[in-house]
Amino acid sequence: MNKINTFKGYTILGLLANISFVLFIIITMIYYSYYVKSNNIIKPVETAAYTIEVSGFILMLASVMGYIARLRDRLLLKIGICIYFVMEFAIMICDFNIIDAEDFYKPASKVLIIGHCIVSAVIVMLYMELETKKTCLQVCCAVSAVIMLLGSFSIVYKVRVYASVLVNAFSYILFYLLILMLYNRQKIEVDCHGDVARVYEDSSIFDDSNK
Repeated sequence: MNKINTFKGYTILGLLANISFVLFIIITMIYYSYYVKSNNIIKPVETAAYTIEVSGFILMLASVMGYIARLRDRLLLKIGICIYFVMEFAIMICDFNIIDAEDFYKPASKVLIIGHCIVSAVIVMLYMELETKKTCLQVCCAVSAVIMLLGSFSIVYKVRVYASVLVNAFSYILFYLLILMLYNRQKIEVDCHGDVARVYEDSSIFDDSNK
């Protein structure tokens, strides 16, 4: 439990959450394609898919709550990740008709998809608060934000908002992997409650120690 209750541990939970979302969307896309052709319902596949998605949201919530509890200050980031969780959860609730949202929720709406991409990109940029003067972190945030914005091009194919959700998930998988790499190599130092300060030994081209 002590290994999970760290910045690295909660980042890994976020990584696993987004892997779950990718698996869920891929499974449902394949299953839906099969269902359209055969009109056969396969309960085990549906059960597995929704179990994966629910697990993803549980992992995502644990990651968000862990960041809020462990990170010092960084209020904008904490607000941003809460907004992102609520946004993704609301899309899931509406998209699967768990609540009656047909009057205001249009899953293929261009405004919804573009808005989702823009909000997601803004929120991932807030991760620069982890270390505001680190060029390597800024590059990671910028790359992830660009990938998320590219998800808006899915409107050309008239697909549902889940296309941009899938792009987001891939972007966050890449982002969290990069964050973990930077953290493990001590290129970023994240100030958390209860952590003992670590010593930097960074001589790479991304060395910001003299800035």
